[in-house]
Amino acid sequence: MLRKLFKKAKPGFYQGKHYTEYVDRVKELKRQEKFGEAERLLLALIAAVEAEETVQQHSRAPWYTAQLAIIYRQQRRYKDEIALLERYDTRAGRPSFTERIATAKTLAAKLP
Repeated sequence: MLRKLFKKAKPGFYQGKHYTEYVDRVKELKRQEKFGEAERLLLALIAAVEAEETVQQHSRAPWYTAQLAIIYRQQRRYKDEIALLERYDTRAGRPSFTERIATAKTLAAKLP
């Protein structure tokens, strides 16, 4: 029983599976336009990626952040997109989403 609990709490894992095992699920949710469910899953997966990064001190997997940024862009949630991408860049220690952040800021400025 303790092994199961430990495995679930292990950095990089969400609900007992490594974050890399959720790629197809994320794609499926996006295809089905279940954006709320996809957002909740991606936020949990990003937390798993960050936890693994903290322990193993290796570079992050940007795919999960990029997928959530795409959902935010589609929903015109530019401030959420900017905050997400800036958070990634800050934690990564290097700019990865500079152009996308600039575009989102431009789009956000055009909103009423």
